[in-house]
Amino acid sequence: MNFNILLGLSLIICLVGLIIRLSIWFSQGTRPSAPHISSAERMSAALKGTFGVIFSGRIVEMVKSFFVDLLFQKRIFDKNILRWTAHTLIFFGFILLLLMHAMSPMVSESIFSNYQSTLNPFLFLRNLFGLMVLAGLAIAVYRRFSLKSQRLKSSASDWAALIFVGAIILSGLLLEGAKMSSYTVYQNMVEEYGSVSDEEEAMALEAYWVQENGLVSPNVLPPAAPELVQKGKELNGDSCIECHASNRTAFAGFAVSKITRPFAAVLGDSATVTMFWYLHILASLAFLAWLPFSKMFHILAAPVSLIIKRVSGDEIAEPANTLTRQMIGLSACTHCGTCSLECSSNMFYESFQNEFILPSEKVQYLKKIVAKKETDPAVLKRMQEGLYVCTSCDRCTAVCPSGINLKELFVNARYMLLQQGMPETTMLSHFSFPLALAQNFVDDHLQALKKVTALFKKNFQHLTDIALPMTLGKGSKGLSNTTYRSCYSCQRCSNICPVVRSFEDPVEALGMLPHQIMFSLGIGKVDLAMGSQMIWSCSTCYLCQEHCPNQVELCDIFYTLKNGALNKIEAGASS
Repeated sequence: MNFNILLGLSLIICLVGLIIRLSIWFSQGTRPSAPHISSAERMSAALKGTFGVIFSGRIVEMVKSFFVDLLFQKRIFDKNILRWTAHTLIFFGFILLLLMHAMSPMVSESIFSNYQSTLNPFLFLRNLFGLMVLAGLAIAVYRRFSLKSQRLKSSASDWAALIFVGAIILSGLLLEGAKMSSYTVYQNMVEEYGSVSDEEEAMALEAYWVQENGLVSPNVLPPAAPELVQKGKELNGDSCIECHASNRTAFAGFAVSKITRPFAAVLGDSATVTMFWYLHILASLAFLAWLPFSKMFHILAAPVSLIIKRVSGDEIAEPANTLTRQMIGLSACTHCGTCSLECSSNMFYESFQNEFILPSEKVQYLKKIVAKKETDPAVLKRMQEGLYVCTSCDRCTAVCPSGINLKELFVNARYMLLQQGMPETTMLSHFSFPLALAQNFVDDHLQALKKVTALFKKNFQHLTDIALPMTLGKGSKGLSNTTYRSCYSCQRCSNICPVVRSFEDPVEALGMLPHQIMFSLGIGKVDLAMGSQMIWSCSTCYLCQEHCPNQVELCDIFYTLKNGALNKIEAGASS
C-alpha cells in the first residue's frame, strides 16, 4: 500500500481520536450536586482562563512550567532519579528522532542546508537517540518488575505502550542494518551517485564497502585484499564521502546489520529491506493512530495538566474549569504508580484486598465511571470503599509527576457515587472525610451519615434497649484480642478519653463509654459493643490504651469491632 495512503489514514484516525478526547474534556466530570454546565460554557470558561493567564503576570509561571516541569521533569527528578532517567531518555530520544528523522523534510532540511540522512552528525545522532530510547525502555521494564512488591501494578496498556515504542526503534535499527548489508541498495546507490569508470574500480569500491561498511557482496568475501581495499578507499573518498559517512558511525545499526543477514539469505536482500521497511512504517503509523485512544495520550495531556498546576496552584477554580481540569487530569495519568507507592492508606490494600485503595488504580476506573462505561454494582461498591479508605492526606497530589489534583478528584468522586446508591458504611470511621469535605459537601455527608447510622441502629442492640439486669452471653469467640478479660472497670480509660470529655452527656451521645464496651465484651455481648457509637467516634489517640493499668488494648479492640460491624452489615446480617 502506498505510504501516503497509510500516513493519511493514520492522521485521520489520530485527528478523530483527538477530537473525541477534547470533547470528553469539556463534557464529563466528577463534580456532584452541581447544576448542569454545558460544553460550550466549559470551553468558554477555559478560553477565558487561558487568555487571563497569557495576558497577565502569570505568563511567567507558564513559561517556567514549560522548562522546569515539562522539559526537565522536576517533579520526577525530586522523587526518583532512576525513573527520571528512564523518562528523560525516552522523552528526549523519541522527540529528537521524531524531529530530526521522521519530520526531516519539515525540520532538518529547513534548518541544515547540507542535511543528508547518511551524513554525520545525523547518521550518528539517529543511532544515539534510538539507543537512548531503548535504554529508557529497559529501565522502565526493570522498574515494572522490581517494584511489584511495593504495590506498583502494571496493566496491558502499560506494556502495550512500551512494546509499541520499542517496536518502532528496533524495526528502525533493523531497517538501517538491512540497508547497510544489502547489495541491491548498494548497487542502486552506486548507479545513482557513484563515478566508477570500469569493472576494476567497481570491484575495488565494493571491496572497501565490504570491509568497512558491512556490505554483503556476492563478488567479494571478507577479508578483501588490502591493496584492493586501499584503492576502494580512495574511490570512496572521491565519489561517496560527500553524501555518505562510514556506516560504522551508525554504531547501533551497524551492529544490528549482522542480525538481518540470515533473513537476506532466505528472502533475498531486497525483500528483507522491504520487510523491515513495512514493519517500521506500520509500527510508527499504528502508534500515531493508537495514541489518542491509549494511555499515551498523556504525551499531550500531561503538559497541559502540569501548566495548570503551576499557574493555578491551590487556587479554587470556578465549577466549569474544575470539571475540565479533572478530565484533563484523568487523561494525564501515566499509570506510573508513584501515588500508590506514597499513599498513606496503601497498607489497607492487603487487608481489604481491594485494588481501588491504590490511587493509581482508582484513576483508571474513574475514567470508565465518569464515561458511564462501568455500571457493575460490585465494581462501583469496591470503588466507593477505596475512596472512603483514602485519608485525604494529599501526598498523591504532591508527588504526581503529571500534576493531577488527585485529592480533589477523589473527594468529588466519593460524593458522586454517594448520590448513586447506598452510603458506604466505612464513612462512620475516622478515615478521611473530615479532612476532605472542604466545606463543599457537608450537607451531602451529614445526610448520608444519618442513613448509615440508622442502618447500624437497625442491625445492633443498644444499651438503652436492653432490660436490666443483663445476663451473660455466649462469649466473645469472634475476637482474637482477648485483653478485654483483664478489665476490672476502673474507668480510667473513660476518664482520660478526649472524646468522652467533649460531650456534656457522653452516654447519650456515644451509647457506651470505653470501660462499658470492655465490660460488655467480658460478658459476651459483642453485638452490643459493635452497636456503640463510641467505636466510631474514637479518635485513636491511644490515651486509653497507654493509661490502662492492666494493658487492655482498647484502640486495637475498637478496630476489630469496627471491622466486624462492617462485615456484618455487608453480609446483610440482622440481629
